[in-house]
Amino acid sequence: MKQNDWKRGFLDALPIAFSFILFGGIFGMLAVQTGLSILESVGMSLIVFAGSAQFTALSLLTDQTGMWTIILVTFFVNSRHLLMGLSMSPYYQPFSKKFSAIMAFFLIDEQYAITMNHFRHHRPTKSYIIAVSLTLYATWVGGTWLGTLTQSLIPDPGKLGLGFSFTALFLSLVYFQFTSLLRIMVFVLCGTAAVLLAFVLPYGLHLLAAGVIAFVIGYFFNNETAKETTSEQRKEVTA
Repeated sequence: MKQNDWKRGFLDALPIAFSFILFGGIFGMLAVQTGLSILESVGMSLIVFAGSAQFTALSLLTDQTGMWTIILVTFFVNSRHLLMGLSMSPYYQPFSKKFSAIMAFFLIDEQYAITMNHFRHHRPTKSYIIAVSLTLYATWVGGTWLGTLTQSLIPDPGKLGLGFSFTALFLSLVYFQFTSLLRIMVFVLCGTAAVLLAFVLPYGLHLLAAGVIAFVIGYFFNNETAKETTSEQRKEVTA
């Protein structure tokens, strides 16, 4: 079973992994063109592993923003991970705190979407979670490294018109979460809220606010179902 979970996790993450090589490559190109060395560029992907925060940091570095401002802004951009972690916590309860703490580093939007979709149909296992996490991590870091080596071939990656690719990627992830009318309504409501709040809230706070709205709705309307699902899966989980 563990071998099957490893394979399933790798295969589930593979489509996103291919896009990570591309997006990681774009980040690597932009990082070197911003003034970072190859070691610093790859090091950021190794240590931070958060695409949106990394691209935001590059933009701020280009504007010669101070270090503490960059740290604060990237914190707000990644603050949505707090809500994502809360929604995943019931599925991690059978595991040790050490394992959960380590896996928290790998919690990104894509990993969240893949594993949560899997948890709705199968019991959570360490091997599946690790397989998904390491596949995405390795391809993001590897893509960054390739980008730093080929950055001279594409002087301006922005002209490739790949900006919408990020939107398309997230829409494809969200599609598999549309399992009920409530989820679709929450998606539309929070998406609209995020767009409107972007005009008045700085530093990615609009994403956090929209995430809080989604969390509150999910807590009050779907709490009992989540408890029942978690209880059934917990009985099946093995160490």
